[in-house]
Amino acid sequence: MDQFRNLHLAVAVQRLATPRNKARTVYIVSFYRFTKIDELGRTRKCVETLCSDSKVQGTVVLATEGINAALAHSDAQTLITIVDQIQEILVVDELRPTFSRAHLETRPFDKLRVRVRSEIVSYGTMFDFKLPDLPRSRHTQWTSFLLDNDTVVLDVRNQYEHNLGRFRNSVQPQTSNFREFKDFITRQTEIDKEQTVAIYCTGGIRCEKAAQSMYAHGFTSVVQLDRGVLGYFEETKDDSLWEGECFVFDQRVAVNGALTEGTTKLCLACGGPITPYDRTHSKYEHGISCPACHHEVTPVTRARRAQRLRQLHLARVRAARQPNQFEFALSGCSN
Repeated sequence: MDQFRNLHLAVAVQRLATPRNKARTVYIVSFYRFTKIDELGRTRKCVETLCSDSKVQGTVVLATEGINAALAHSDAQTLITIVDQIQEILVVDELRPTFSRAHLETRPFDKLRVRVRSEIVSYGTMFDFKLPDLPRSRHTQWTSFLLDNDTVVLDVRNQYEHNLGRFRNSVQPQTSNFREFKDFITRQTEIDKEQTVAIYCTGGIRCEKAAQSMYAHGFTSVVQLDRGVLGYFEETKDDSLWEGECFVFDQRVAVNGALTEGTTKLCLACGGPITPYDRTHSKYEHGISCPACHHEVTPVTRARRAQRLRQLHLARVRAARQPNQFEFALSGCSN
């Protein structure tokens, strides 16, 4: 199993490797695992020390139901080692990470944050370990679901994520956050509960709870995309049925099908994703509005956002006068 896993990781990293830009590349590893963690304080300290000693930046969320993490470093092998060591700390048989890439200048994370929360993904319901493992689909089977008119392909991410990029023929229940998906399942009448429903999210974690919730409400055939959109990108090259970019929760904003940094930015006014097309729209004004939030602009909000824009500019000027701490930390690690 370890040999297979290491080969998988080596292939995944190799796909992202570009020797010409290697020195300016940051690798990001994403993974989660639902597993019972009893000693949260000790686990948090161990994970934080491990990542800090290796000068890894990113976010780790721990709860009694498991771990959810995204970590960055300039050396992919350092991240592979960190994942193996966290696996030992948690005493689990396997963590199934996905690798993606960013430009060093992007600084996907400002620092390391290891937090303890009530859930590793906010849904309002704890993961039920008593239930059996739920069906998962690899990318080859997933294609058949997308092309099958009798299968409902459901995006359990947020509406703004779906607008940015989605699988062909998939639908999104117009939810603005994951907690609303539970309400949608309760009230919806459009989907026959006997139908096959194929669900997907960014990395797979939201699907785990969504699937349990759907079974609890009487759905009989729910299949989740294994390791989510990022896992699909990792396993798929020329036959992808994905359209657009995939939103990610770090400072890259989005990645493309090659798991490299996309072209999407964040609107400085509302915080929503904006594409290159949005930035040419008549309703886009840098730091003031985008097509999605233009209707909110009043003289008061315009003045407030303009002031915030000036403050951000001054902060960037001050930062430019200081050493690039992120680059120093990464370049100072042994590769």
